[in-house]
Amino acid sequence: MNYSYLYQTLKAQFSSGAATHSPDGSALGISFEEFHSHTKAYLPDLNSNSTFDIENKDNNPNNDFSYPVINPTGNKKADDCIIMLHGLNERSWDKYLPWAYTLAMYTNKPVILFPIAYHMNRSPKDWQDPRMMNPFVRERFANDPGVSASSVANVALSSRLTNRPERFLLSGFQAANDLLELTSVIKSGHHPLFNKDANVNLFTYSIGTFLTQIVMMAHGDEYFAESKIFNFCGGSTFADMRGTSRYILDSVAFEKLQHYYNEEISSDAKNNSYLYEVLNNTLLGESFRSMLSMEGLKKRKEKYFSTLKDRFATVVLKKDTVMRPENVKESLAGTMVEEWDFEFKYSHVTPFPLLTNKLVHQVNEAFDRLMVKAALLFTI
Repeated sequence: MNYSYLYQTLKAQFSSGAATHSPDGSALGISFEEFHSHTKAYLPDLNSNSTFDIENKDNNPNNDFSYPVINPTGNKKADDCIIMLHGLNERSWDKYLPWAYTLAMYTNKPVILFPIAYHMNRSPKDWQDPRMMNPFVRERFANDPGVSASSVANVALSSRLTNRPERFLLSGFQAANDLLELTSVIKSGHHPLFNKDANVNLFTYSIGTFLTQIVMMAHGDEYFAESKIFNFCGGSTFADMRGTSRYILDSVAFEKLQHYYNEEISSDAKNNSYLYEVLNNTLLGESFRSMLSMEGLKKRKEKYFSTLKDRFATVVLKKDTVMRPENVKESLAGTMVEEWDFEFKYSHVTPFPLLTNKLVHQVNEAFDRLMVKAALLFTI
């Protein structure tokens, strides 16, 4: 299957929001399931009129949302599923549709595309509107002429995290609890698509891998004792990430985050009782601390990986400058980590570019190779 064709076809069909047919003509169910988040990211004294301070607004889409499920099993309830977690600052599922579709076809398991807090459809549509975001980019440059990589794609998240860097932790805490709640609903038999005690597997990418590592260290034995986890382009500690990109964060926001979580978080938590509680008195908060640096991770690493054994596999890309292979290999030492390289030009954000030239066959082969490897983990 031509990757570019698959991307364009699924994108068009997905936008219709209805059950449809796959590009090869077979039946393909796309359903949209409703979710209510019971965890809130509490920020005291948030009385700003900023466009991006939406936590306390009535029209905040973050807490009640829908998530898509690509289901190859028709109306039959499934005994297994794969939850796919995306990268930082993602606003559209388009990039992931070929990934989810191919995994569903190769494994015959439903694939759930689950959005992290304040991402995808959990954020206002204006945040991905270039016309609406252009004035805020100009404002970023006016306030700090030295800023680099500021763009209409990242200005919303960059502004939010520059102003309140604790959002990174608190939104992650909400997303982690949402993932645990979804898993609990599936295993309890109360999800309309799955049988009771259905096994939940994870396909994670970029910051989605970071979130998964935290969840697994905190609650892996309880929720994911038999789950298989496939990581793509993720796995390093927070200190080793390089998130400055026109598609992720601008330089001011990323430098603010690194400084805050290396130097300020402990003292700031003393002035915010909720932040202190999350950071110090929850298993997720403790795991987050461990994932901030290799020094913290080494204290818990051996116990964490000993429970995963052969259920955990990772593929990193040689030219990835965001989640660099050497850092991922260090943090995930003791697990299966493979470093790949492709003949075509790629990046962390776009590992499989949409091409029409002679390299399209190499893209198709690379994509299929990755999906086959992931599918084998999930089916063996």
